[in-house]
Amino acid sequence: MISNLHKNCMGTVSFDGKFDGMRKAQDFIVYPIHNEADAQEIQIQSDTRIGRVRMSDGRVMLSPSRKGGSYGVHLMFATHAGKLEADELLLLKAHIMSTAHGAAGKRENGFIQTDNSGALAVFGA
Repeated sequence: MISNLHKNCMGTVSFDGKFDGMRKAQDFIVYPIHNEADAQEIQIQSDTRIGRVRMSDGRVMLSPSRKGGSYGVHLMFATHAGKLEADELLLLKAHIMSTAHGAAGKRENGFIQTDNSGALAVFGA
C-alpha cells in the first residue's frame, strides 16, 4: 500500500509505503531513472530497506530491514513483499513520469541535479 506521493528535493518521487512484513509505513524515495531500461524496474529506498518495483505488474521486492540502513549490496537479499494494486501502480507511474527531466532537482540554486529523463518510459513498462 502506498500513499503520500510527492516530489522530493532530488527531483524524483517519494511515497509512504507499507508492504508485507512491515509493521508500519516508511518513507521511500524513487531512484533517478536514467534510461528506458531502468524504467522496467524502479529502485526504491527507505531508511532501513532497499528494493525494486516492477513497473509491468507492480511486484515489490524488498530487502530485510537493517538498523544501519540498506544499500545496493543488500538488494541480493530482497524477497517478494507484495504487489501494488492497479490504481496504486498507475498513480505511481503518473507521478514518476511527471518528474522526467534531464536535470531534475532544485535548479534554482544549482544543487542536487540528476538525470531523470528515463522516467518518461515508465508507462512503456
